[in-house]
Amino acid sequence: MVKKLMRLALLVLAVGMAVPSSRARIAASFVPVKDEIGRRLVPRRLDAMANQLDARLGRAERLPTAFDAWLRRDYTGAPEDPWGNYYYLIPGRRDYTVGTMGPDGVQGTEDDLTVTRPYPAPPR
Repeated sequence: MVKKLMRLALLVLAVGMAVPSSRARIAASFVPVKDEIGRRLVPRRLDAMANQLDARLGRAERLPTAFDAWLRRDYTGAPEDPWGNYYYLIPGRRDYTVGTMGPDGVQGTEDDLTVTRPYPAPPR
């Protein structure tokens, strides 16, 4: 019974996606789900990114000046957030921030997700 219902649901979805007028409505209904999934995934990605940057700083290396290139070349995760934007780095005097612009794709708005870490103490 469950298999038949799943097949029927997939068939209805396939037919709906084939009709251009309903395709836009179906795609729009998935946006809130995609945004929520992104909001749950991104904090772990930012922590992993900050951990890799902390390891780099612990080896007495500097933060990468070409952050996009570092994301593509050295970061072990995906260089883009779930919304298709590259993550960003903001170095400060005592700490640094890695973040994503969030669903709106604009840096500095309230939907941004960020992690701020202090620079590690220099080795003695």
